[in-house]
Amino acid sequence: MTEQERTLIAGCAKGEKAAWDAFVRQYSNLIYHTIKKTFSLHHTEPTSDSVDDLFQEVFLSLVKDDFTQLRRFRGDNGCTLASWLRMIASRRTIDHLRKVKFQYDSLEDHVADATQEVRDPGIEQDQAKLIFQAIAELSPHDRIFIDLLFRQELPAPDVAAILRISVGAVYTQKSRILAKLRETLEKSRSL
Repeated sequence: MTEQERTLIAGCAKGEKAAWDAFVRQYSNLIYHTIKKTFSLHHTEPTSDSVDDLFQEVFLSLVKDDFTQLRRFRGDNGCTLASWLRMIASRRTIDHLRKVKFQYDSLEDHVADATQEVRDPGIEQDQAKLIFQAIAELSPHDRIFIDLLFRQELPAPDVAAILRISVGAVYTQKSRILAKLRETLEKSRSL
């Protein structure tokens, strides 16, 4: 650990505002770009909100409980404060990606169940079965899309954030999926 790092950490631990401000100025770009790079390395397009939230989480974890985590830095084996902060930011980002993937995967598991319930009693049972069969024939991604947009009635920006696509892509996919469902239903009726 360099003398500058030692002084900066000691000042932060004492609650010196100037030391914390200097710490934030010196390392905020590094943390921000580490988060974005970690998303990129995992082939994921982050939302600006997710990057900003993770950025804040990293800094909050450092100040939490009277700077406990920041005080833990020892600089052993030539580890610099910058490399230690990169590790913290990338681990926090990977944890976030795992959580999002788990939520995405569990949504897929629940779509099959969700499509089995009839929402509108006015729809005839045979027609409802045809619709459910058509939805069941969609890809897992398309079924999740249908679930988010129609069953959960989420607005397009929320669907875009969950699926990590643009809002424009939501409308494009909606049109494509509905066209595919119409085509499947037309074929079923003609049989």
